Amino acid sequence: MKRKGWMMSVRRICVAALMLSVGVGLAACATAPRMTAGTETERERCRAWRDSLPSRSSTDTAQTQDEIGVAYDVFLAACPGFDLSFF
Repeated sequence: MKRKGWMMSVRRICVAALMLSVGVGLAACATAPRMTAGTETERERCRAWRDSLPSRSSTDTAQTQDEIGVAYDVFLAACPGFDLSFF
């Protein structure tokens, strides 16, 4: 049982580090010039990224819902002009 508690602590630290890095990335995106339509390569990267994003489920935990929300926010900041209406 102690091992399970230790693994949960490591997971929480990793999630916190990820959220911090995403926050820093979003702050950088907010001050950077906005990407316009971009090159075909950029558009293709955004399409591939969008297609790999996780989908939501009614059985997701609150933490999973938050993490998916962060992933969507980062995508939308990095790929303006793309929407997630199909999710």
